[in-house]
Amino acid sequence: MTITHPARRRRATIAVASAAVTALALAGCVGRDGDSGDAGADAAQAEADCSPGFTDTEVRIGNSIPLSGPAAAYGAIGTTIQAYFDDLNAAGGLEFADGVTREVVVTVVDDSYDPAKTAANVRTLVEQDEVFALAGVLGTGAAISVAPYVEEAGVPNLFTGTGSDAILALHEQDPWTTGFMPQYGFEVQALAEYLIAEHPGSTAAILYQNDDFGESIRAGFEAAFEGSGIEIVAAEPYELASPSVDSQVTALAASDADLFLNWAVGAFATQSLKKKLELGWDATTVINAPAADATFFLKPAGPGAADGVVSIAYTKDITDPSLAGDPGFDAWTEFAAAHEGEVNALSAPAAAGYQTAQLLEAALVEMEGCTREALLDAATSFDGLELDLAPVPVSTTPEYPFVFSEIGVQVFNGENWDLTEGTYTVD
Repeated sequence: MTITHPARRRRATIAVASAAVTALALAGCVGRDGDSGDAGADAAQAEADCSPGFTDTEVRIGNSIPLSGPAAAYGAIGTTIQAYFDDLNAAGGLEFADGVTREVVVTVVDDSYDPAKTAANVRTLVEQDEVFALAGVLGTGAAISVAPYVEEAGVPNLFTGTGSDAILALHEQDPWTTGFMPQYGFEVQALAEYLIAEHPGSTAAILYQNDDFGESIRAGFEAAFEGSGIEIVAAEPYELASPSVDSQVTALAASDADLFLNWAVGAFATQSLKKKLELGWDATTVINAPAADATFFLKPAGPGAADGVVSIAYTKDITDPSLAGDPGFDAWTEFAAAHEGEVNALSAPAAAGYQTAQLLEAALVEMEGCTREALLDAATSFDGLELDLAPVPVSTTPEYPFVFSEIGVQVFNGENWDLTEGTYTVD
């Protein structure tokens, strides 16, 4: 079926089998039994059979996100999820597969991008606020820090803001955590395939964080390029506590490499692009997905600094006005306009929050029952789900704990992103 809000029509297309409704009725999760003479008692029993945070009137969702500190811009993920479901609730709520309409109440708390605070927040959300699930928690460190707890508690931690390979490594023991961003190893795979095809025989220089994440990216590119004719001839790590990456970019430019594998994040990405332009280093720049925000990271580097930058594509270019007329893009801009001052239509984190909200909505509608296990099953069983801002349909499996298994590659033209032909599928 197609979910339709009274206020606006969206394109998140969801299939719900009639057998699921039958199963719900048999399981007693509906909260109404036509054969019983005591509807109130039956409803109470049905609620008792449900996981905490799921009642006959509401479902509670928790989100821990940086609303303050240096990563506060990413707080738009949580506030956009909250705004999305506030709209849905104002329009009457969400109709579940059992035929009951419930409100989805989202609680967003600040962790300042500190994994220790995330862990404390999650424990409070689960034990005191009794949330049914978590959605959109940001960061690799945050996801890893709470993984043992959510596994023990049996609470889904869905669509976390990371693509860390560590999530895949944890998956066999911790199926309760899923990632929203494309897996970093998959990102490297897709970009390496593109570069081998488009820039054969090139030399490459890489800038990366001096941590496990950065080392894994460097190793991933080295493995992907092995035997391809592309060689990494220079590598420079940087510390997150450093004031600048200028010296690293200068050293990399001295290699005169044809490709700049730029795995700097946030403000460091902007600095690195600005410095590359200043040095006159004529190399094709490849940038990581978290830094591929034209509004906040690329354009601030200055005219020409980001021209020709290459990155993966798993979200439509929200900065491209030529997409007007695309139903999903129009739905996004309409939503953002309705929340002017709260949701920036040009913000990549806000767009990620919007997609996360649609994924959560789809999983809630598709779940066969009222337990946390049922929600996790639904979230890992999407089959061709269409999201407003996703360029390709989304399909998920219990074996692969990431939303996107198919992505594209895009090139920045100085103003907007141009999609290249074809897509890449995870191995």
